[in-house]
Amino acid sequence: MAGELTKFLQERENSYLRLEGLLARAERGGIRKFLRSELVEFGHLYRLAAADLARARYVLRSPLLAEYLNELVGRAHHLIHRRRAPFWGGMIRFVTTEFPRTVRFESRPILLSASLILGAWMIGTLAYAMDHDWGQLVLSQPDLRSFEESLQKGPARLASGDIAESAMPAASAFIITNNIRACLVATAGGLLYGLGTLAALVFNGFLLGVVGAMFLTRGPEYDLYFWAGILPHGVLEIPAIIISGGAGFVIARGLLMPGRLSRGDSLRQEGKTAMVLLGGVIVLLIFAGLIEGFITPLKVEWFPSWLKIAFAVVIFAMLIFYLTRAGLRAAQVTPHSQGLRTTTHLRLD
Repeated sequence: MAGELTKFLQERENSYLRLEGLLARAERGGIRKFLRSELVEFGHLYRLAAADLARARYVLRSPLLAEYLNELVGRAHHLIHRRRAPFWGGMIRFVTTEFPRTVRFESRPILLSASLILGAWMIGTLAYAMDHDWGQLVLSQPDLRSFEESLQKGPARLASGDIAESAMPAASAFIITNNIRACLVATAGGLLYGLGTLAALVFNGFLLGVVGAMFLTRGPEYDLYFWAGILPHGVLEIPAIIISGGAGFVIARGLLMPGRLSRGDSLRQEGKTAMVLLGGVIVLLIFAGLIEGFITPLKVEWFPSWLKIAFAVVIFAMLIFYLTRAGLRAAQVTPHSQGLRTTTHLRLD
């Protein structure tokens, strides 16, 4: 019986691994995104595994193999026969489960994006501290004059807020649109084999460093008002830019490292993952734009600077908790958290 089981596993190993790979893609991006040939292959492998489950139980009498196939067939059955969720139900599932799970699963390109933008930020800060002419190189003349005029008002005037209450809705809409455009550029830059994403991240990081240095080099009395003016919305905007950069590198990975797939199929597969990340980024930017349009400009008499910083700390803590903990229960039996199990593992046990 042991010899028969070993021979059976040798014959079926590649089929089970292929089914696991298709399941991993379907659980991340949906079965409707499969190519026609992949749908036919998925159905064939599902029926084969279902038949093998009965054989494992009643002929081979292998509890371990039966347990493995039962989970494999159950996951495939759920994907094939589940009912389509309503629009709002799908949106809630996307925000609460799919997006944070994908951020964790694609942590490497996102960490690469973070290191690039933070490194460029530090370089921009040092460059402006050593030579103020850098401000003219990264900012247009109207923007540069606007910043210089704001700085000349003094720290007390900086905290008073420059957006009138009646203009806050329009300002918020403009900010959201502008931020989404910047993140779209960072993600689409992956189509240039990642070079466009790299350039967008380095430029944005360097710009943030130069603008920050324009405030912080004026003296310690400006520090509080600078952080109060950037952190309430920045704790969402900057992570959104970082994640959109990670999405660009995911697209570049599909072009540069297609593996066994054709370059076109690899790009389509990685592009689906990038769109999940970009969709979550848009949600973050909507909240960031509302904060920047309605809360950040509030006068210090209504919302003191220290309270704005405390508000930013709370928002950032909530973001970290959301990205690291949301959707864990739904992911605990998927390949994202456990890795693919193989029939070799079954033989060794």
